[in-house]
Amino acid sequence: MEIMEAVAKLEKSNEFKEWQKSHEKAYLAHVFVMLDEPNKGILQIGYFDSEKNLMSTFVVSDKKIEIIPDQEVLKANTEIEKLKPSDVKLSVADALAAAQKAKLEHYPQEMPAKTFFIIQDLKEHGAVFNITFFTHSFKTINIKLSSKDGKVLHHTCETLAAFG
Repeated sequence: MEIMEAVAKLEKSNEFKEWQKSHEKAYLAHVFVMLDEPNKGILQIGYFDSEKNLMSTFVVSDKKIEIIPDQEVLKANTEIEKLKPSDVKLSVADALAAAQKAKLEHYPQEMPAKTFFIIQDLKEHGAVFNITFFTHSFKTINIKLSSKDGKVLHHTCETLAAFG
């Protein structure tokens, strides 16, 4: 299921419409996807209410929609921006292919063990695919791509922890 297809499916559902009655000011903030077998076909779609500082998350799959109870958001130095579905032009497959290409170009020796991504709006870049690879060498590779054209906006490779 493509990302914005899932958002549209959620927003048409009775579960969402019922929830929205008590969360009128909440807006779409992110879509999170783990790319592993246990989470295949499952998306977590988050809606943020800035007045209450609460995030509501819906777990959406082909079979059902579940809601995770509201959670307080730790304050960061940046605002949680509204994600506009119309800003996400890139397909998941194209985003992952672009991230894989960037990983091979910049970090060819690193072998991913797990991959996940979040689509969110970052004030400095707009809507992005924020893709993270956890590697077998205990590093994280993070690649931010424009959700409009797949252009690499930023990339890093960090060691997770030093064991000693």
